Amino acid sequence: MPYPPSGGYPYPPYAGDPFDPYRPLKPPGTNSKAIAALVCSLAGLVFCGLPSIAGIILGIIAMRETKRTGQDGFGLAVAGLAIGVVIVVLMLVYVAFMVFIVSSSSSYNNY
Repeated sequence: MPYPPSGGYPYPPYAGDPFDPYRPLKPPGTNSKAIAALVCSLAGLVFCGLPSIAGIILGIIAMRETKRTGQDGFGLAVAGLAIGVVIVVLMLVYVAFMVFIVSSSSSYNNY
């Protein structure tokens, strides 16, 4: 029996199946921790920077999850992290400035 002319194989080369039923699928929607990171960071503007700390933590967690799972929301997580860091730094600068002002303007009367 002669061999087929396609390199010795009876079938054409296999290009791959476009649908792999065993591959994990991308979770639908946007990562909820990324949304929460952005909301908490923006809430830090109203509530003196305290929720921004939670926004920073949620932003880091959401960035890791979106990279691992392929879910949408990486940009939201980065924005939540960046806004949270800026707000926390501004609040720390404000507190340090107020401490400096109060400590330098002592009004002791020496009679």
